[in-house]
Amino acid sequence: MSLSLQESCKMYERTCRRQKIIPTFAAFNKQQFTCLPSNEAVESDFKSSVLKARKAYGMPVTRRLPSLYQKLSGISKPTVQIPAAVVSSSENSFVYDNEKYEGAMKMSIRPPACPDEGEMKENDLTMEEYVDMVEKSPLKEVKGLIVHLVPQKRGEPLSSLACKLTKKTWEALRGKIDIPVKMKDGSEFDLKTVQLNVDDVRNFVKSRKRKGEGPYFIRFSRI
Repeated sequence: MSLSLQESCKMYERTCRRQKIIPTFAAFNKQQFTCLPSNEAVESDFKSSVLKARKAYGMPVTRRLPSLYQKLSGISKPTVQIPAAVVSSSENSFVYDNEKYEGAMKMSIRPPACPDEGEMKENDLTMEEYVDMVEKSPLKEVKGLIVHLVPQKRGEPLSSLACKLTKKTWEALRGKIDIPVKMKDGSEFDLKTVQLNVDDVRNFVKSRKRKGEGPYFIRFSRI
């Protein structure tokens, strides 16, 4: 499964913050298998913002940048109403239902709502979240020669899910040889116990054959 628009925007922004040459949307999509849509106006505006921030603060760019995802998806920030300093009449100050308002005044602290299905899935882990965690970790390899196996749930140490991209690892992840993969924490990861995401493996292989630098991310599920 390819990256979502939000994941693609975040990955592109990270690259622009750290990399001297700012790639076009089309070039970045081809290299990283992202899905940035063609939009010359947004692309030019974002590039200009990065260059201004770089000129003012240097590299890597750490200041806040305009939201690329909001511009490409058409999401606008919610309007914040500024309350008037003077209220002319208490009769016109509230437009809420009187019965509801009185109830709220009696009990300003509400009990927490019962968790819904979305809250029950708070331990689920997205690709975007995992990339964020890796970016903040010390797990690095020269030229990005490292593969991160992304679980469906949180809780496992990053070092137990990351492996250096060696010849044996390359063959094992492609299913050419049947051996456990040695992870960064010294443990061994038995690929027979998991199912790797087919699209992620395919993108990983394409990127390596095109000499694209890592790190690489492959999602998996337990069998």
